[in-house]
Amino acid sequence: MPPRSRRVIGQPLLDPARFSRLGRLLTVCSCFLLICLACSCSRRGTEDTTEAREGDSGGRAEENVVPVKVIRPSQGDIVQSIQATTSIEAKREAHVYSKMIGFCHRIFVEEGDPVQKGDRLAKLDDEEIRLTFAQAAARLDKAKNDHERAVELHVGGLISDQAYQNLSVQFRLAKSDYDLSKKRLDDTAIVAPLSGVVTERNVKLSDLVSTTQPLFKVVDLYILEAEVHVPEQDYAKVRAGQEAILKIDAFPEKSFLGKVERKSPVIDSRSGTAEATISVENTEGVLRPGMFVRVQIVIAVHPDALILPREAILMQGERKTVYTVREGIAREVTVETGFQEGDRVEILDGLAREDRVVVRGHLGLQSGTKVRVIEELDG
Repeated sequence: MPPRSRRVIGQPLLDPARFSRLGRLLTVCSCFLLICLACSCSRRGTEDTTEAREGDSGGRAEENVVPVKVIRPSQGDIVQSIQATTSIEAKREAHVYSKMIGFCHRIFVEEGDPVQKGDRLAKLDDEEIRLTFAQAAARLDKAKNDHERAVELHVGGLISDQAYQNLSVQFRLAKSDYDLSKKRLDDTAIVAPLSGVVTERNVKLSDLVSTTQPLFKVVDLYILEAEVHVPEQDYAKVRAGQEAILKIDAFPEKSFLGKVERKSPVIDSRSGTAEATISVENTEGVLRPGMFVRVQIVIAVHPDALILPREAILMQGERKTVYTVREGIAREVTVETGFQEGDRVEILDGLAREDRVVVRGHLGLQSGTKVRVIEELDG
């Protein structure tokens, strides 16, 4: 067994030379790491500061320039009108009744069929009436012949005045019976009282028809009318013959032209309005009674007016202003307005045709603000 080594008392555990080298190595590494960390922090701080400065600069630049959309005033006609809503109705319509009692023998039309005045709609059973008419026609022929012979004989003095008068009376009575039988036969035909469209049929074959039962309804769709209520303050402005423009929800892209036919001579004390009747020709045949309409009664027209959208005009108390753009600078301009038609407003003073007016992007605008035009809309 090898002898156990023994530490000599007073001998150090580590070699002082070795410890000195290790300490220096650790010190060098620590310094190096500290230097690297300091450089890294310095670069990051510089980059952050630069980015922040650039960001602040860009933000201020964006804040100083306001994006807007502009429009140039358009030129055209603009009207002053009275607005009203109502429904259109047929100007002429008729319920068709039978003139006599009888059984329905034939039906010639259905709902939706167009008819002309005098067209047959239905026919009652006329067998018995035809026989009566034939008898009346035969009696009339005999009475007529007897009367013609009596005239010749009376001229020649061959019959008395009394006999002549009797034959004349018989002829007139036969003619009356014939006319009455013919009328009863004609009344078995139920005809349209006006031209239009059949909108209702309330009879079936073999029905017993009375004189109080409406069998058909015929509506003239060519001329329709609308009743509107005119406020008292506008009553004097409305006259017969004035133009009216009708808008219908079923045809949002179309306008229909009508005219004021008449107005009531009195004003309703409860509503403060007067009734005016607008007539419109349904030349295209697309309008139907009962349709909801918006009516404009045109009371004045300004031709070649300078026009802006309503959204371009700002209210400053009683003052109306717009912002114009010239060389990238917005300027506040006071304008005077005239007629307003829907979203279109007439400009009487303050603008020229070539001005560019801010229509969107007013928020934050002041006179002298720098702006950037992102879109120029069509006027």
